[in-house]
Amino acid sequence: MSHPVLAFEEKRRIAMEAADQQAFSTLCDPSMIYRHGSGVEDTLETYLEKFEKKLVKYSNVVFSNPRVITSQHGNQQVALIMGNMQADVMRIDQPDKISSHYQSTWISDGADWKLLAVHGAPAAKK
Repeated sequence: MSHPVLAFEEKRRIAMEAADQQAFSTLCDPSMIYRHGSGVEDTLETYLEKFEKKLVKYSNVVFSNPRVITSQHGNQQVALIMGNMQADVMRIDQPDKISSHYQSTWISDGADWKLLAVHGAPAAKK
């Protein structure tokens, strides 16, 4: 059975691929931190700015093998999603392919989930 937070993770994937700042922002906690597999760290503001200025464009984004771990803290639930990400990315006219492991952290105090953090790590080369 899949966890409800995976529907929000799918919305995140769709927003990334569409460079939809509004949709992505709606999914996030204002204090969201995104640490890329390259080590670069973005706040919600700087991540959205990259979409706005077309500094990054994702395509063919695939999240696979998700594993969800949850914990309850008072009235707040925390969900960690660990999985793999593959994508094509265009960074200022420089194409690249991403193959990484990631962990996204989501929080909820009801039916709605908010993205708090993402941490990517390069997948091991075969």
